[in-house]
Amino acid sequence: MATILTKTLSQVHPKLRTNGIGIGNNHRRISLGFLRPSNRNPLVRKYRRRRRYGGDHASFRSLDDDFGSSVAHSPLLEDIDEYMAEPLEDGGELSRTVSLPSRVSETPDIQTDVDWILQEHERRYSSVDNSDDEETQDELRQTSEDALEYDDFMRRVRRQLIADVGRRKKRPSFVSVSSRGSVPNIYEIVEGEEEDFKKETVTFKSEAKVLLSYSLPLIFTFLLEQIFPMVCSLTVGHLGKNELAAVSLASMTTNITLAVFEGISTSLDTLCPQAYGSGNYRSVGIHLQRCIAFSLIVYIPFGFIWFFSNYFLSFVVKEKELVYLASKFLRIAILGAPAYIMFENLKRFLQAQGIFDAGIYVLLLCAPFNVFMSYTLVWNSKIGLGYIGAPIAMVINFWLMFFLLLLYVIYIDGKRCWDGFTRKAFTHWKDLSHLAIPGIVMLEAEDLSYEILTLFSSYFGTTYLAAQSAVSTTAALMYMIPFAVGISSSTRIANFIGAGRPECARIASELGISSSIFVGLLNCSILIAGRHFIARIFSRDEEVILLISELLLLVGVVEIFDSLNAIAGSCLRGQGMQVIGSVINLTVYYLFAIPLGILLGWRFDMKLFGLWIGIGSGMCIIGLMEGYFVLFPNWNKILQKAEMLRETDEDGSEDETDFSDSDSEPNETTSLL
Repeated sequence: MATILTKTLSQVHPKLRTNGIGIGNNHRRISLGFLRPSNRNPLVRKYRRRRRYGGDHASFRSLDDDFGSSVAHSPLLEDIDEYMAEPLEDGGELSRTVSLPSRVSETPDIQTDVDWILQEHERRYSSVDNSDDEETQDELRQTSEDALEYDDFMRRVRRQLIADVGRRKKRPSFVSVSSRGSVPNIYEIVEGEEEDFKKETVTFKSEAKVLLSYSLPLIFTFLLEQIFPMVCSLTVGHLGKNELAAVSLASMTTNITLAVFEGISTSLDTLCPQAYGSGNYRSVGIHLQRCIAFSLIVYIPFGFIWFFSNYFLSFVVKEKELVYLASKFLRIAILGAPAYIMFENLKRFLQAQGIFDAGIYVLLLCAPFNVFMSYTLVWNSKIGLGYIGAPIAMVINFWLMFFLLLLYVIYIDGKRCWDGFTRKAFTHWKDLSHLAIPGIVMLEAEDLSYEILTLFSSYFGTTYLAAQSAVSTTAALMYMIPFAVGISSSTRIANFIGAGRPECARIASELGISSSIFVGLLNCSILIAGRHFIARIFSRDEEVILLISELLLLVGVVEIFDSLNAIAGSCLRGQGMQVIGSVINLTVYYLFAIPLGILLGWRFDMKLFGLWIGIGSGMCIIGLMEGYFVLFPNWNKILQKAEMLRETDEDGSEDETDFSDSDSEPNETTSLL
């Protein structure tokens, strides 16, 4: 049979011939002949029409799926409704072809990265079809399938084409079929490319410039965010000591609770930059939706706890008036927490795209507005509401922050990664929790350690409590600088991991750890040089001022270790190793640092100095251990994990166009991305 076919085809005019692999040089005919239809064969799958078109027969529209791209619909193509198969005597197919319009032009720009697909098929199947022995054919096909897995085939092709299409703004053109052995380009580029992490040249010098440009906007953003709780306390503090104490108790409760959702949002520090670096922009928006949906569901029980906080706080605080005022604050704050959660997630959505200055613009508007609203709702003689005006102002401010950032995405920048709402946001929450829970542990372990220090300092007397409150507030403010640098480093690391470039991720990791020393020394210098000025901001009592000034000398040294801790922890999140960071933080803080601080503070009567030596020693150990794992990771394992995370969303893109013969949907057993 093969001999007859060969002789018959040899008599056809050369200009009308097609080659064995399916792309004619002169007639511009796409032919997938001589290949048996197979779900595992990326070029001759049994495609099914998109559901929205209806019908059971395949049409020319399915050609776009052959190469993972979309063909622009043209009136010239409307008459081509299907490609037909010529039956052979044995029931097989001779040819499946579509003649494209003559207005198609040759395309000089060839996607050489996927050139090997057609060449490999030509090499393998030419020998198969020249064999008359059916058993020999089956053996050769089996050998070919063993030699190259088609699932891996399609993942590589789809990822390549998604990256090519996603990085550019394109306009549709007629299909351009190139010469033999090449995949046709479907679009013409009309504008410049976005940043290409797969081809970018990276050195320590260039990466340092990028890190600086990312970090500066983030530093100002985080510092502006720290103003809001301070404004709330200062506004209410003049109403009375009970109101001030109630706001402090409510603020501590909200800080501990919201840290849970900040920890969940840190999963986006891994997922979104990796997806963006790989060129899979659609997945960035899916991760945002999934994380927001997951966080809002988790928030429901916390909302009930806040609403009935008078019951829970009564076990901790015995003063009924204090509990009553704090519970009023928390009941109103319930309405603002969802906006804060969405703001934090949306901010990381933009950071993954390298957009770090959006938060500055939003907070520069919200910070003065928050001061105005707090003063008006608390102290204004006509519309002032007194104590409850403070939480109302906070709720309004949170929603304003979210809506302004959302408007920035819609009208200015950042929507390139948004592909609309999807039901995939409600899937793979178990996989998301594998990153979210370690992130929660990492943040809560450190935040609670500061709260424990403040609690223990109350047993030393009022002077020590006042000094500890001032020092811990200052340390938390200075912590925002290394934290911003760490977020910038983690974003770059995850971008390069997503692009499959471990050598660039290593440079970003080493630069991040190196910058922690510089940032730590900067914070140390500020605290030591400005200790007297800082002390006089918080108190007018000479005894308290003296104690704060002396304590800041020690805290300045601790800030060096805290900077290493903050940046190394962020780099671990960028590498997707939150579990390591959570184990280290939880173990060192609560099995070593806090017990050592209590021992030095009480047993050796070092009081606050003993507490800070203990917590500083823990930060040093944590920073060194996390820094080691950042600098000497298993890059192969990290890349394999990132590859597993990408597979689900790539497979999920087949929801609209079914590539299989079954009606099965993506299930929860697949990977997260």
